[in-house]
Order: sequence, then C-alpha cells, then structure tokens
Amino acid sequence: MLRNNYFGETKTHYKLYKCGKNWAVMGISLFSLGLGMLVTSQPVSADVTATSTSSSAVRTDAISESSSSAAKAETTSASSSSAVKAETTSASSSSAVKAETTSASSSSAVKAETTSASSSSAVKAETTSASSSAVKAKTTSASSSSAAKAETAAITTAGVANADSQTSAEVTAVSTSTSQVVTNNSNNQNNTAQPAGNSTSTTQSTNQANSQISNQGQLNQFATGFVNRAISEGANVDPNNFTQAQIDALNKLEKYSTTKKNTDTTQFTYYQFQQTADKLAEVDPQYAIPYFKADQIQNLPAATAKDGQTGKVANMDIWDSWPVQDPTTGEIANWNGKQLVIAMMGTPNANSNHLYLLYNDYGGDNFAGWKNAGDIFAGYRGDKKTGLEIFDDQEWSGSAYPLDDGSIQLFYTHSKYETKTINHQNHQRIATANLKMKLNADGTISIASVDNDHTLFKGKDNASANGTHYQTFDQWAHNVTMFDGHKEDFGGADNFAMRDPHIVKDSQGNRYLVFEASTGDDDYQSEDQIYDLRNYGGNAKFQLESLFNLINNDYSVKDKVTGKMIKIGRDMRVRASQANAAIGIIKLGGTENNPTVAEVYDPIISAVMVSDEIERPDIVKIGDTYYLFAASRLNRGTNDAAWRKANDKVGDNVVTLGWYSKDLTKGFKPLNGNGVVLTSTVPANWRTATYSYYAVPTRSTDPRFKNTVLITAYMTNRNRVADYRNKDGKAVLDPDFIQENNGEHNSTWAPSFLLRVNPDGTTRVLPYVTNQGVWDFNNATKLNTNIMTAKADEAYLPWEKGVPFDNGSILGSGQDWVDSMPSDPYTPTAPTAPTAPTAPTAPTAPTAPTAPTAPTAPTAPTAPTAPTAPTAPTAPTAPTAPTAPTAPTAPTAPTAPTAPINPSQPTTPTKPVQAGQAAATNFVDQRLPQTGETDQQHMTLSGLLLLAMSSLLGLFGMTKRQRKE
Repeated sequence: MLRNNYFGETKTHYKLYKCGKNWAVMGISLFSLGLGMLVTSQPVSADVTATSTSSSAVRTDAISESSSSAAKAETTSASSSSAVKAETTSASSSSAVKAETTSASSSSAVKAETTSASSSSAVKAETTSASSSAVKAKTTSASSSSAAKAETAAITTAGVANADSQTSAEVTAVSTSTSQVVTNNSNNQNNTAQPAGNSTSTTQSTNQANSQISNQGQLNQFATGFVNRAISEGANVDPNNFTQAQIDALNKLEKYSTTKKNTDTTQFTYYQFQQTADKLAEVDPQYAIPYFKADQIQNLPAATAKDGQTGKVANMDIWDSWPVQDPTTGEIANWNGKQLVIAMMGTPNANSNHLYLLYNDYGGDNFAGWKNAGDIFAGYRGDKKTGLEIFDDQEWSGSAYPLDDGSIQLFYTHSKYETKTINHQNHQRIATANLKMKLNADGTISIASVDNDHTLFKGKDNASANGTHYQTFDQWAHNVTMFDGHKEDFGGADNFAMRDPHIVKDSQGNRYLVFEASTGDDDYQSEDQIYDLRNYGGNAKFQLESLFNLINNDYSVKDKVTGKMIKIGRDMRVRASQANAAIGIIKLGGTENNPTVAEVYDPIISAVMVSDEIERPDIVKIGDTYYLFAASRLNRGTNDAAWRKANDKVGDNVVTLGWYSKDLTKGFKPLNGNGVVLTSTVPANWRTATYSYYAVPTRSTDPRFKNTVLITAYMTNRNRVADYRNKDGKAVLDPDFIQENNGEHNSTWAPSFLLRVNPDGTTRVLPYVTNQGVWDFNNATKLNTNIMTAKADEAYLPWEKGVPFDNGSILGSGQDWVDSMPSDPYTPTAPTAPTAPTAPTAPTAPTAPTAPTAPTAPTAPTAPTAPTAPTAPTAPTAPTAPTAPTAPTAPTAPTAPTAPINPSQPTTPTKPVQAGQAAATNFVDQRLPQTGETDQQHMTLSGLLLLAMSSLLGLFGMTKRQRKE
C-alpha cells in the first residue's frame, strides 16, 4: 500500500512538473516576443534624402545604392581609364553608364561626342552601357577609380543596367591617348566611330569602329596627334583604311620632324612651292610677266661674234648676264664712261658655254649700242685652245665689281664636264679672277690680262671628303645612285650645284658671296626628308595629303594631250628624296684682287625635299633691308602635279622667288608670304618666253618708280626653239623656212620692266617696260610703250601658235608633248598718265592790323562798410524739476512647466562600408508626415501587454501546482 502510494505520488508530482514547465515555457516565449518587439522597433519615414558615407563623393536626387562605383556631380577629376556623365536611371556593379542605348563592355571607355584620350580605347557613343570602366561627361577628368555625375534614380544589383536610362551626350574631354583618333563629321563621316545598339548611328557600324580603333593602335602618339589635327582641318582620309605603308610613314614623323635643325636657314616649303605653281597657273597680275610683241623682238647685234670654243664667227645665243656693279649699292658701275655687262654666250646647238664682255655708253638705253669685247678667257685656259678640250672646260654665271686700280674682280662658275662620274655631270666650283682692262684710243675696250684665276670654294669646309654645310661633288657622286636600297638611274633628277656666285659688301666693307648650292651633311638629301614635316609648311591637312601622295607610287595625273593617266608617284618620291637646293653664303678674306674664303655660313635658304634648283641668286639693298631674288624652274621641283598643272595652263613653269631680311647672313622671310615674285605667262617655245631674271636697283628720281627694281632677263629659249614650226603635226626645224622668215631667232636680251618692292614685304609687277637690253634705269631712260602688249595673240610669231614641243628637249624635264597655247592670258593695263599739278594760287596780301584801343582807366574801389555790433546773448532758462518715478508692477506668477516629451528612440548608427561594398544609407527626419507619430509607440504598448500576459501565465501555473500538492 505504501509502495503503491509512493509510486502514485511520484507520478502525480511528475505530471504537475510537466504541466508547470509548459506554462513557464509559454510565459518565457511571450516575454521574449514582447522584449524583441521593444528592441527591434524600426523608425519609418517618407521622402528621405540619402547621403553616402562612401569615400567617394556622390550627388543624387535619387534612391541609390552602389556596390563599387562612386558618383560625383559636376566635378573635375582625372582617370586612368575613362570618365562618364549620366543623367540616368541605372544599375551597375562597377560600371559607368552613359547612353541612349543598351550596351555592355568589359573594358572600353564610353565617350559621347567628345575629344578625349584614354590609356585603353576611346569610343564615341550616345549609349547606355554597363562596363568595368567609369564614364564621365561634361567634365575634364582623371581619377584613380571612377568619377560620375548622376541626376539619377538607380538601384545597382549585380551590374545590370536599366535600359531606360537617359544620359547627356555632350562631352568635352582632353587627354593624351596613344590610340584614339577624333574625327570631323562635317568633312569625313567615315572617320567617326560609334558603337551599335539601340541607338541611331550616323556614321559607322560597331565592326567598323572596332576596326578603326585597332588600326589606330598601330600609330604612335606623335602620329596620332598629327592625324587628329589633319582630320579636324578637313583632311579627307579614313584612318580605318590606312595602308601599312601609310602607317609606317606616319610613325616615322616623330623621329625626323623633331631632330635639331639650324634656325638661321629659311626653308622654302612644299606648300610655298604649291602656292607658286598655283599663282603661275592663275596668271595673277601681281606676279605675271608682261606680254611683249613678238615681231618687235630683235637678236642682239653684239652677239654676232667669234665663238671662243669653235673659233668661228656665229650668230650666238646669249642668256645668263650680269652687270659690273657697285657691290654695296648694287648700282651699275661707271667704268670710264662705260657700263659693262658679262654674259654667257655660245653657238646654238654646240654646247658652247663661255663668258663674254659687253659694253655700252654709261646710262644709255640704245640696244644697238652694245659692243662685244670677246671671250674673256680666250688664251687663258692653259693649253686648251679649241674643240672638245674647251667643251669640257666652261665658264658659267657669276658677278663682278670694279676695283680702285681700274681692274674688274670677276666671280664665276668654273665647270668641268666629268666623264668618269656616274651621271657624267658638270663638276662645278666657285672661281675668281682679276681682269685687267684696256680702254683703246678708238673708244673700244679690250681685256689686257686675266690674273689670279683660281678656284675659291668647292663646298668643302673641313678636312673630310664631305661638306658639312654644302654638298661637295664627290659627296654627290657617291650617294646619287642609292634609292630603296639599290642602284637607280634617276634620269637627271638629282643635280649637283655649286655655282652662280654673287658679290655683296655690307656697310662695314665686309665682302660676301651668295651662291647656289646643295645642302650638306647638316641637312642632307635622303628619303628621310620626306618624313620631316618642317619641309612641308602649310597646315596638317596639307602635310598629310602631300605625304601620302609622295609615298604613293601609283599616284597619277591626266596627260593633257593623250588624256591618259600618267603615274608620277614614284618619280615624285625619287625627286623628293634627292632634292636639296640651297642658297649659300661665305665671307671673303684675302685681298680684293686675290680673295680667299674667311668663313663658311649655314645656307640662308634651303629647299630640301622641295626643289633641286634655285639658281642665280641676286641681292639688292633698299634702305636697310636686303632683298634676295633667285630664278627657278618648277619642273626641277618634287610636286609634279603642281608644275604640270602650271604647264598645262601657261606652257612654261619658270618663276622668280624672293626673300628679305635686315641681316645678310640669316633670318630671311618670303616676299608676299609665299616667296612668289615673278611667274611666266607664255609657252617656253614662243619668241617672247623669258628666263634667268636678274634684279638691279634703279637710279630714277621719278616718284612713280620709288622702291622699284629693274628686272632684266634673256628672251627666247636657246637652240632656235622659236624657229620650229608645225608640219604634219610635228615640230620641225626647216632651214629654208627660217631664211624666208628673217633668219634665225636666237636667244637675246629681253625688254626690261619694273617691279615695285613695298616696305611691308610685298611686290607687284608694274607695266613699265624699256627697250631690250637696258640695265641702268635712270631719269633719261625711255619707256617703250610700243614693245609691250595687252594681247597674248601678239606675243608669238605666226608659225609658233599651237606648235607641239617637248619641254624636255628645251629644259631637260622629259615632259610629254603639249599644246603651247596658254589658256588664260594675262592682260596688263597700261598706267594712266599722271595729271599735271595745278599751279598754286598766289597768297593774298595780308590786311594791316587795326590799331589797338587804349585801355580805360580803372574805377576806384568802393569803401568797405563798417561791421555791425554783435547782439547780446539771451539768458539761459532754468531746468524743470524731475517727476517722481511710478511704482513697479508686481510680477505675475510663473506658469507650470509642460511635461517633457520623451525622446524618440535613437536611430541605429550606420555600419561602416567595407571596401568593394556599396555605400550604406543613413536616413534623417524620423517623423512620418502622414501621421505625426512613429510605429515605435505602437510597438512598445504591444510589448508591455505581452509581458503582462506572460507574468500572469507564470503565476497561474505556480498556483495550480500548489493546489495539486
């Protein structure tokens, strides 16, 4: 029984325990729930403004959360990748968003209508993109990560971009990329790369853009910047289609365009050459040589004389000529009442090239008055008397001036025909000789002796075989055959020059020689010169187009006669690689009748890569300025297309170029801004064709001729060119026909004409023409209005019009046969005669001055009035008694203070953002504007009720257990 009771009581206690535990668990649960509601109550508010706690700056009018990128509004920053501006609703995980399309890129920077550069690739787009790069717009930016401007509502979730985002496409970015090329839509739409997508492309597809970027990646930084400039200036090129040869050429520019060059030398550029050819083709009256009546032109009577080479009397051609002149002023010297001229003369088609002395009365302009003193070097060529020995030993152009002892110091070109050299050219060197003159009793002049004849300068200025400043003959001979790494026959494209010395004295009496030369080692001829942009001039557009023409072997022009395309590209490239014309200067030492070289200077003019011939330099000093003139044939230049165009328009391509400077040895600027001074106006085979222009100062005091120089020249090209006629479509030389038409028409002296040289560095041809053979323009010189014409039809002989001719046979250019009629003749206007000044009117006699009136006597001053006596001051008033103060009012009882309001639950502080995480958002303004209270109050009451219920349940369980016991 006891045992049974024991087991029953134990069982009962167990049940009671189990029941109480259940009630306790329920109470604890309710207690925990209430406590949890108190602790976890969350404040809620609406219309919040979010601020980022990230290290990056963000501006937004949005609800935004980002996992990695930092946004910045309207900022200036720098980026190693890219910059983007977005006014967009977007989602991104480390991306920059910009666009009106949906696109994705793993590394490219997106660029909108911008000029920018990036260390990766630059893409122009109006697109919405998700990318691992950051994008910036309306900003010049650079940042180690990303910078963005957003006026955005954006939620970033795993890098997915909202396709409805809107962005700005107005971007201006400045950088130094090595791969990006900016294009100009207005000139070359194909050069604008734009990613494809939902956007509307105005230029290319994505494939084209990617191809362009890939192609540009082959260009170095210098080339990229150059192409950028060329395209922005309107170059019609597509970088997407650059050939490998073009890319290679562009990448060479930096190396050869940045090497050190002598700044004392003035470059005659490719662009100036182009302008010269254009002015010639336009027959611009500022530069155009006047027309002359062909039937008025006569052979020089003094040219009929004994030829020093053949030993026979002949009607000789006369061409390069120069006066004996004062070396300081340049004026024609007066030698015992005579003017002296030295000229190259020779029998036509006999290759006879020697110097003769001609003379006339000083100041005279009578063409028939010229006399010939004969071959200057006759009997002074050692044992060489006649025939081929003299043929191989010639004298060419130079200058001369008188010495105090009456002798003439001659500077000339000594040329020896070298048969052992590669191209069998003339070995030229600058020489000098002293000429002893004799005035005979009959008034004639003869040469008594030639003394101290010796070579003065060959271009060599050091102990080596090569010339530093100027090319030597040996240097030229050993380098001329190499092109593209192998031997090449240039057909005379490369010329050697060391000739045409011109004497000048400065105001201190120092003597200088200016001469035609070729550049030496300091700036030598080579294919590398093609890649030196300084040789081109003009803007980047011109430079790029010219470069591509020069390296394009297939570059072609249309032949005027046959209508066929002629490939000239390779010829131009060869010429550009070998062209190195220069105008040099040396200072003389020694005695005047036996000079030496004292100092060698850098060239004052260089045409490296542009032309291989700028000849017969001539300096005239006006005021304190030196004016340099030189003749040239454009077909000796490297721009075949330009000079062929001039030939097609006019029929010839000869010009005079000019520069000016205050310093004789450097700093020359091109006259007229481009160097053009004179241009030919008639075909080379006409009777009135001119060349070898030589300027001399004028002595006239007529105001019409102020600041002018006289231009002299020879007329009619050599070897009877003007006597050819058209027979069955061919140019033939018919002796019987020649005799029927007044005999041979040889080279002769042209009528001279005036050129105005303005102080501002501009020039203009004046329509004032003299007789043939005038060298001294003075007050007695007559203007010949009958020999000049305004009609091109009067500038040729009847049989010359339309005669086909080979310019190569005249000038050695190898040009095809062309029609010789100019298409745009220049019509100069004759100047109006000046009106006589009106006689001044006699001044009227002055009227006698009126007698001055006597001054009136001054009036006596009025007596001053006596001052009034001061009034007595008023007595002060007594002060009033003060009023009694009013009694103070009793203070009012203070009002009871209002009960303090419990402070709201503080907000949970924002967790710090880990690297790579999005910025957490910290909300402010905990009030709900809709209710004026927070949910925290309701949550607190609910928690208290649950705690109370749990306590009651606990007590209930404990009471029940006690009753059971």
